[in-house]
Amino acid sequence: MKNIIVFLSLFVFVSVNMRSQEILTPVSFDKVTLTDNFWSNRMKIQKEVLVPVAFERTEIAVEDLRRTANYLKGVEGPLPSDSRFSTSDLFKVLEGAAYLLKMERDPKLEKQIDDIADIIAQAQKEDGYLYPPHITGSYKTAPLWGGAGMGDKPYSWVVHSHELYNMGHMYEAAAAYYQATGKKNLLDIAEKSAKHINKVFFEGDANYNNGKPVNQAPGHEEIEIALVKLYRVTGNNLYLDMAKKFVDIRGVTYVPDGEGTMSPEYAQQQAPVREQDEAVGHAVRAVYLYSGMSDIGTLSNDPTLSPALDKIWHNIVDTRMHITGGLGAIHGIEGFGPEYELPNKEAYNETCAAVGNVFFNHRMFLLEKDGKYMDVAEVALLNNVLAGVNLDGDKFFYVNPLASDGMVDRSHWFGTACCPTNLARLIPQVSGLMYAHTDNEIYCSFYTGSSVNFDLSSGKVALDQKTDYPFDESVSLTVSPEKDNQQFSIKMRIPTWTGAQFVPGKLYNYIDDNSKQWELYVNDKKVNTIVNKGFVSITRKWKKGDKVELKLPMPVHYSHAIDEVKADNGRIAVTRGPLVYCAEGIDNEASLNRYFISGYPNGINVNYSQSGKLKGIETVSLSAQYISADGTVNNTQLNMIPYYAWNNRGISQMNVWFPESESIARENISEISLLLKDIKASYTNEGEDVNSIVDGKYPESSSDTHVQRWTSWSQKGKEQTIEFTFEKPIDIKAFSVYWYDDNGGVQMPVSWDLEYRDDGIWKVFPLYSTDSYSLIKDQFNLVHSDGGSFVVKELRLNMKPKANSAVGILQVKFDTK
Repeated sequence: MKNIIVFLSLFVFVSVNMRSQEILTPVSFDKVTLTDNFWSNRMKIQKEVLVPVAFERTEIAVEDLRRTANYLKGVEGPLPSDSRFSTSDLFKVLEGAAYLLKMERDPKLEKQIDDIADIIAQAQKEDGYLYPPHITGSYKTAPLWGGAGMGDKPYSWVVHSHELYNMGHMYEAAAAYYQATGKKNLLDIAEKSAKHINKVFFEGDANYNNGKPVNQAPGHEEIEIALVKLYRVTGNNLYLDMAKKFVDIRGVTYVPDGEGTMSPEYAQQQAPVREQDEAVGHAVRAVYLYSGMSDIGTLSNDPTLSPALDKIWHNIVDTRMHITGGLGAIHGIEGFGPEYELPNKEAYNETCAAVGNVFFNHRMFLLEKDGKYMDVAEVALLNNVLAGVNLDGDKFFYVNPLASDGMVDRSHWFGTACCPTNLARLIPQVSGLMYAHTDNEIYCSFYTGSSVNFDLSSGKVALDQKTDYPFDESVSLTVSPEKDNQQFSIKMRIPTWTGAQFVPGKLYNYIDDNSKQWELYVNDKKVNTIVNKGFVSITRKWKKGDKVELKLPMPVHYSHAIDEVKADNGRIAVTRGPLVYCAEGIDNEASLNRYFISGYPNGINVNYSQSGKLKGIETVSLSAQYISADGTVNNTQLNMIPYYAWNNRGISQMNVWFPESESIARENISEISLLLKDIKASYTNEGEDVNSIVDGKYPESSSDTHVQRWTSWSQKGKEQTIEFTFEKPIDIKAFSVYWYDDNGGVQMPVSWDLEYRDDGIWKVFPLYSTDSYSLIKDQFNLVHSDGGSFVVKELRLNMKPKANSAVGILQVKFDTK
């Protein structure tokens, strides 16, 4: 096949034979040298903090694989955990580490990956199967069926087992490591697995499913993307064919019949993919599917996927996307709700869904050569994705609300750790979003200070880009062609936010008249040109040292959501350039629910932070009003920071959408919070009060002694309970507990769980399928209820302490619908 494309990473295409003028080829992330501060600092943190932290936190997966290897060797010992997907988190960290190696070889890191690769190889069965619970029998302690099940034998419950999802992430890690080092140790494991899966799913293997082809698409999409990447790396058509088959059979050979995590829509199985026209179900699964469809449509020359992709994309940006680029607003299914249901404080917006939003839109840009897709990718990346990790690189958001009453904090890790590990693999690839080219056209698709080289049909070209984007209004290029008078085109993206709205789609529009016209200069001479599909094009005979300057004015803008978005009626959001701004309580004198912004004020100051956590970040101050405790209205300044930078200076209130009238602000103040009727503990230490665990005072750590707490001291080793009775039945989305641990007589429990009372009988809390009762210090340990609605009046927290210690709690919180 003459037009085989080899991808060096998610964003990397390299043509191995003939190039077509029609193919838009992104420049590999490792071919772009970053010279800015915004992204260079993040790469440094990635290498020094985030990836090492992620390796440390995924050691349990390494141990599971080590135990599986020992089992296959006949070595007696403990079995691996019964986790369905812990290995996938490890594979994502391996992928992110491989990208770092491509940028700078590190013998120590390389050896660490090689050592893990050896363990993975030993944990893989001879026929290619790799899934610790079913290889060793540890599955017997886990749920077998339903939303949290893995089946009683290999591939018997593909809808939720994550067997193929795990392997997909393994393939991506293998491809990245091969491209970074040339080593095939992980790639050999991946190819062995892929050939095994092809035999079992599409040909038939006597050792699986009674010899009949399984012929079922996985419940969690990912392997589709990964098989395409494996094809691009190896050139083996088998893998592209497999990816296409998995896409083609979705919603055809198997359609679940249930509700919640077993509904057809949950994993996009309600119809064949070519008949789908809206985004439904679990948001991460959905955007992974759409990304795979985009890849397959391009590489298979299959135009039949494009109409569905176009309809789905419009459905997302027209009805289902937060202004931050967040997707999957609804708890319970971690996914898309009804059209226009975009809550703020209750928004889910999983970090992984924003990562997938970047993946999907970058692929659509490459397919359609339209800048609007990069506009969405940019907004999702700079707002929701970056909010997923703190500025230090060691604490994370799983959920990304657009408002907080001061009860939200990033966590050091999660029982389901897909979001931190997804960040570990995405951020090193960001430079692969920045440039693309056809045969003789250069696309500047994402702006940052950088240098890069192109090999065009007219000759080689070097570009040097200077900018402090996303804060700087100026983007300048120095062009150095191989030959004088070399003719080619440079295309510069003109973002949607420079026009009448912040982001593509029908949901949001500016309501002020602050817009200023962008300007383009070549060698200091203004160029008048038109925007075509989101880009302006400069076609000329270039000489070494030619200068291009694009000025993208960044006034502060105020946006409305359309009337159908009820959560934002009568409210405005503040943006500047590609960034959404929010206010934090720490920067403002009154409670944020007392503020309102009226008249689209012009009294705006943009300030550059010189020190502290926000050093180098531009903040905004604007005229606003707030309602004081005595009911009077006061003029003041509302101080705002980029949304991605919130929750870096302690726990505080936060808000994005502000009332634009006094009346709506007063409704905020008069809103009555849910009240607990009673809290009853099985035992409380003398001098302590169990009611302190719901007083809203956040601890700084699990050993914090400055806030009130509840403990069962001195009842060492005795199981404890706390019962919560509400004034009326409530719909609980999630429950979180922050454990107290003094490293002495009161320590983290061995285990905990929840129950609810139904007709006088205590029953098991319906835990969401990918959640677990985690035990992590210095953060809230969060669990969600499964499905759409969980209405209760009584809830019980059960705790089993260590044998020689009591148990303690600093704070609990409830998320309600």
